[in-house]
Amino acid sequence: MKEQHDPTIRQNSRKGVGLGAIALSLTALLLPACNLAEPTEQTTVTTEDIAEDTSALIGQEITVRNIVEDVIGEDGFLVETDAGEPVLVINATGAPFELPDPAIPIQATGTVEALSADQVESQYGLTLDRNLFAEYEGQPAIVAASMALAPNPEYFYDAPEGYFGDQAIAVEGDVRLLEQTDNAFALFEEGWINDVGVLVIGVDSELEGVPIEEGENVAVTGVARQVSEQLLRDANLGWDDNQLQEFLARYENRPVIVADGVYPSAVDPAPGN
Repeated sequence: MKEQHDPTIRQNSRKGVGLGAIALSLTALLLPACNLAEPTEQTTVTTEDIAEDTSALIGQEITVRNIVEDVIGEDGFLVETDAGEPVLVINATGAPFELPDPAIPIQATGTVEALSADQVESQYGLTLDRNLFAEYEGQPAIVAASMALAPNPEYFYDAPEGYFGDQAIAVEGDVRLLEQTDNAFALFEEGWINDVGVLVIGVDSELEGVPIEEGENVAVTGVARQVSEQLLRDANLGWDDNQLQEFLARYENRPVIVADGVYPSAVDPAPGN
């Protein structure tokens, strides 16, 4: 499965990207799913900035997508900065976060804080092992309001049946608009040669009030579901029986993204996958 690189945190922007993939005859769509925090306007920073300029970033909400280098207790995740230094992400979502494969990046959105175990426990209801978190006390940390697995489209498409279960995911890729389909698109990534792409179901055809464009680089948040005839019918794609059966035959029981949001990609693809 293909690797991806660039552990950065960036301001939201809309941009078109060339796809270099074979055209599709059917479209993909999005449906409401899990609760992930919507990206807000953010200062353009990198994970290196977090480690080197804490005072300037305290209180800012940022999004980071990167490989997890280590897991600290039940709620701490170390991601590596551009300079090779770790930054701690605290899971304050209120739900356990499972990492099925260390090669899968995570996406976390939260506020940069100088870590205080006492304050985190009091404010977010967590229990932090003082022995495990002692060396990070007072250091910059991201207190995450949302966390998701962040596979690239090819890794997601090739995953075994049920691999991602009902976990929250955030997949960054390039939009392929499809014919004869309502409220839908497929996701590709540069260099991935595939004539189907990842099917995404359940969103509006507009992004920030502007129609979603062919080749636009977006982040899709939601959950994974195995494709089925009933799932496609419930998505109201506007397909007749022949179109449904054609797509099911081509998609070969792959996972689809049932989305709760589509946003301009705030972060470049992460390493891993």
